[in-house]
Amino acid sequence: MKFPSLYSLGQSIQRVVLRFPLQVLASVAATLVWCYMIDPIGDVKIVEDNYIKFILVCNLALVLLLAGDLYAEVNNFSMVKKWIIRTLGVLICTGLYFALHPSYYDADIYRIGLIAFAFHLLVAFVPFIKHGNLNDFWGFNKTLFLRFLTSVLYAWVLYGGLAVALLAIDGLFSVDINSKIYMMLFAGVTAGFMTIFFLSGVPEVVESDKAVDSYPKGLKIFTQYVLIPLMTIYLGILLVYEIKIIIIWELPKGMVSALILGYAVFGILSLLLIYPIREKSGNGWIKMFSKVFYFMMIPLVVLLLLAVWKRVGHYGITESRFILVLLAVWLTFNTIYFLFSKRQNIKIIPISLCILALLSTYGPQSAFSVSRYSQVLRLKRLMASREKEDIRQRAGVVRYLVDRHGLHSLQNFTKVDLSALESRMENKAGVRYRYEIKNKLLDTAYALLKVKEDDSNFQRDVTFIAPGNEMIDVKGYDYMVDINSYANKTETTLNGLPVVVERLEPNKNLHIKIGKGIVAELDVNKLIKNAAAKFKKGRLKSKSGNQDRYYLSKDSFVLMQQVDAYDVSLVISSLTVPNTDDQKRINRETHYTGYLLIRLRSDQQKK
Repeated sequence: MKFPSLYSLGQSIQRVVLRFPLQVLASVAATLVWCYMIDPIGDVKIVEDNYIKFILVCNLALVLLLAGDLYAEVNNFSMVKKWIIRTLGVLICTGLYFALHPSYYDADIYRIGLIAFAFHLLVAFVPFIKHGNLNDFWGFNKTLFLRFLTSVLYAWVLYGGLAVALLAIDGLFSVDINSKIYMMLFAGVTAGFMTIFFLSGVPEVVESDKAVDSYPKGLKIFTQYVLIPLMTIYLGILLVYEIKIIIIWELPKGMVSALILGYAVFGILSLLLIYPIREKSGNGWIKMFSKVFYFMMIPLVVLLLLAVWKRVGHYGITESRFILVLLAVWLTFNTIYFLFSKRQNIKIIPISLCILALLSTYGPQSAFSVSRYSQVLRLKRLMASREKEDIRQRAGVVRYLVDRHGLHSLQNFTKVDLSALESRMENKAGVRYRYEIKNKLLDTAYALLKVKEDDSNFQRDVTFIAPGNEMIDVKGYDYMVDINSYANKTETTLNGLPVVVERLEPNKNLHIKIGKGIVAELDVNKLIKNAAAKFKKGRLKSKSGNQDRYYLSKDSFVLMQQVDAYDVSLVISSLTVPNTDDQKRINRETHYTGYLLIRLRSDQQKK
């Protein structure tokens, strides 16, 4: 086996840099910013939202610029034209950086996902818009897919090897290696090495009239014995469910949408993977599978539309429901095309999906404009209604609009200039308080529209704290143990005796064992119920106007018990409880932090 020399490795890196200079630059920039986020220079350790957005936009730029370079290569553009395309790509991504605000508006998170999806699809088909046959198109994307899997494998092996090496240095030479080093190593390997390694294997597009010479046997086995059986399972479940719907005559549940999309994804992926061998002798099952798959899509698309229509009819259109409707329409036309078209051009799949994804991001026809318009209309109806159920839903719609589209999306319901108000609140709070900003914007919306959070079917968590809980009084106690409800078991020692603290399920109580025979159980559930009862009375003072954090008296956070020769006290510093009457959810999602104080009783110290 011949290992690559340093010279050949350098030549390979040089070729990548010369062929894809801006992509390499985006990779390096994202890696550096990621490492800075992990351990920023200076005393203030703050993860800036803009840094995260920068990394995301670098990813978008990398893919968009790759599509542009591939298009320029296949068309033999001059260097001037190449750089014009690259400049356009950089300008587009720069505009996206300033236009997107995912930390403020949840809708922009969806936008980033849709744009990333569209840009990745561009790489798949842009080189073949004017050139190349379907076999070239399939072979190019097969190479990209396998190169990506190889890059992921190499990156994980490299990271695992280097991480183990650092652990060995830490253990053998007692070098205190900070955990941030491992995180920075992960950033360098994934954002840096993996990206450049992938780019080095991107093939050049070469036109050919030949059929695919070699078809990976593994792909055929994977398709025939993994994807198709999975798809068959989905189909069986859906057909039985469809029969049930017809018999009992009820509208389908929302979960059925995920199953139908799973069937469609596995089916289309299977057909794409076996496309080159569809005409070869002995593969007649492929044609039969293709016809059966698209034929069965017809009733499933109808079922998908019914499932979405049920949700839209009750709760209006949201981004996710808009995308489901769009996919249902796309599957309908895709099914008709492949059932009746003799040519069956598989390039239509990524091209049509890319166009739909881009159309869904911005404009009056986008998922966000349609969803916002739908929910504003729904809120108008709810505000005019006096039905209890409609009143209960108001706060949920207000929360959706503020979280997804900002406070200004409620402008139709007030004369106050919400855009200016929102801008002042954001600029006043600064980048450190994104969570507080969202809560304040939401509370402002509730106040302006005179909507109460308790009317909503949404139940958020409430955190209770004691005044001055930053300092814990340990006077008179001998030992203190940190307590965290996330830790099921904590072990330490006291005067040579083992101390074991276990969290019991489902009531969150603490079971304490000192030595062999001293056992205590502190009733934390009692504190939880007491805090929830006081909150429901509405007499608790919120912390700095924050509607998620409330003060409780110090005695509401202390549990004491005498056990044999010891006094045991649990002092809770923070208690978070779901604002709901669902006891199962309370048991599952309640969390607390605090300290366990232990002392030897004074009458025992004299013995």
